Amino acid sequence: MKLEITPQGVIAGSIPLFAGHPARDLLPIDSIRETVERVWLEPGVTRLFNYGAEQGNPELIDFLVERLRRAEKLPVARENLMIIGGSTWGVDMISDQLTRAGDVVLTDAPSYRDALHIFRDHRLELRDVPIDGAGVVVSEMERMLRELKAQGRVPKFYYVVPNFQNPSGITMPENRRRAIIELSQRYGFLIVEDDVYSDIRFEGELPPSFYALAGGENVLRIGSFSKTLAPGLRIGWLIGAAERIADFVGGGVLTMGGGANPFTAAIVAQYCRSGEWEAHVRWLRGQYRDRRDMALEALASAMPASVAYTRPAGGYFIWLQLPRSVRVDDLAERSREQNVYFAPGTGFFVEPDAGLHHLRLSYSFLPPEDLHAGIAVLGNLIRQMSR
Repeated sequence: MKLEITPQGVIAGSIPLFAGHPARDLLPIDSIRETVERVWLEPGVTRLFNYGAEQGNPELIDFLVERLRRAEKLPVARENLMIIGGSTWGVDMISDQLTRAGDVVLTDAPSYRDALHIFRDHRLELRDVPIDGAGVVVSEMERMLRELKAQGRVPKFYYVVPNFQNPSGITMPENRRRAIIELSQRYGFLIVEDDVYSDIRFEGELPPSFYALAGGENVLRIGSFSKTLAPGLRIGWLIGAAERIADFVGGGVLTMGGGANPFTAAIVAQYCRSGEWEAHVRWLRGQYRDRRDMALEALASAMPASVAYTRPAGGYFIWLQLPRSVRVDDLAERSREQNVYFAPGTGFFVEPDAGLHHLRLSYSFLPPEDLHAGIAVLGNLIRQMSR
């Protein structure tokens, strides 16, 4: 059961530990309003109410290209990047243009449940590869690829959230990324890198992206402003080889309807070019790090020793493994009676039963008092159910 988050707020009295959303009190509402006013007063603002360039807002493209070169030393050019309507648009567009019903797609086990939903919408055959504390188990991926090859089949792509993964919070190290790139080259599949959490890093350095390690070949990398600015803006970006980006830009949807959200993209471009977005991201890291620390503190206090959980270095999520005596559906039913809601692990696997003893908690959306209260309720219930 998914609790509705209404425009007015979460249902009164509930604690939605499932909500992988930016915290409403951390949204830069005032500065975005000021940016809208500046855009509104620009000469020629009426052009933003027309169809936009298929590739997206040119100023936003230029900003993102410059930032990728500066922050990651990534040798991208304008032709390697397009603006999209959030990561959801990107995942759906890639599935629509690169696959046909029945094609095989590889994912992690567990993986982002809404991406699995999109792949199912496209009638794709999903094969999920187990992960451990460092991400996908490469030997298992290779075994699966050998089996598919023996059947005369090759996956269309491997979908991965490499940094602070949704749902586990795990970050894949460089050696595994390189091993997967080698497999993709040997077996001939694309890598779709959904990298929407990399800016929400609390500690350490991130490994180079799949895109960087592969030299920009055979990798599509998705980014988004949803986690670091506001999801309602529906603006993200896609990086890839120039010829692939050209194919997407020349697709029927963009040719008919123009680029992604031209008015919103102009606002985001103005906000980014002013330096406010990068300053906001630096501030956000501290805010979410504090919430992560509070959630880990609450888990250490509330959970019995039989519960294992991840300790993410960034992002929004903590992944819990329950004792075998506790089924997540039973726990969800009991926690709902106390108005505490979480994301059961069953939704993050191709085969739902694989998640019967797992759950995802989000620390991004809630204030500290609700984090502590909700985790305390879960800890008490798990202790009762473990007896």
